[in-house]
Amino acid sequence: MNTRPRFAIMTFLVFVIAASSALAGNETKRFTVTSSLDGKKVLPLRIHWIAHPRHIDLAKVFEVDYFIDGKKAWDEHNPPYYYGGYSGQLPSDAASVHDGNSLVTAFLKPGLHVFTVRALASTGHTATDTVKARVIPAPPPPAKFAGPWTRVVTPDDAKKGPPGIPTGRWTITVSSVGWATAPGDNFDVRYLADGNVVMGPEVVTPKKQAGGFCGVDPPHTWTVALSADDNSMQLDPLGTDDCGDRVAVMQGTWTRAH
Repeated sequence: MNTRPRFAIMTFLVFVIAASSALAGNETKRFTVTSSLDGKKVLPLRIHWIAHPRHIDLAKVFEVDYFIDGKKAWDEHNPPYYYGGYSGQLPSDAASVHDGNSLVTAFLKPGLHVFTVRALASTGHTATDTVKARVIPAPPPPAKFAGPWTRVVTPDDAKKGPPGIPTGRWTITVSSVGWATAPGDNFDVRYLADGNVVMGPEVVTPKKQAGGFCGVDPPHTWTVALSADDNSMQLDPLGTDDCGDRVAVMQGTWTRAH
């Protein structure tokens, strides 16, 4: 009996099985994730933290989780995978990044922190990427803004936004973290040289994954008119702010709370 054909077939099958196993192993190993923090040693006060799953069909990415010092701070289910969420179209140009939220580090103590993204595939595989970077101290707000402010939101004010905006007395507290509408509910604010401000998205922390106004709507410039004694503050959007609930609550005259 000629054993050569049988030997050749067995050799071929062994080769196919080995090659298939190797390919399968390579496919698993190829699933990785990187992030926009990679290579950073010191983080600015605001930075887009975007996860990039690699070598995988994004339709097979079930979830991307973000951890700060081991504590889960955000989870995202749809690309593009921005920490804090994304409200716009899929980015086709550089300007589109403004539709994504930022990691605002103002709530973190200055020093070294650990930032991790973890991508979960529908197959059960996971990929992680970790960055250790220092956080700079958050500057205090200008003294004329710092502290609590209050005003009454009327039914007419509420009509400027979507249904459901609470009327009555509102208080905002201005600190180095942002402007808080309630404890931990901060939205990001930048102070301009001309005395005006840029109101931005919510400040997302491991303790609070929602807050502020309109979630991740793009930042908008607001004009500020302070009284001579700095005890009252008139806020108005410059042009049209598409965030209706922010307009309904924030537009008007605020009085310093003592």
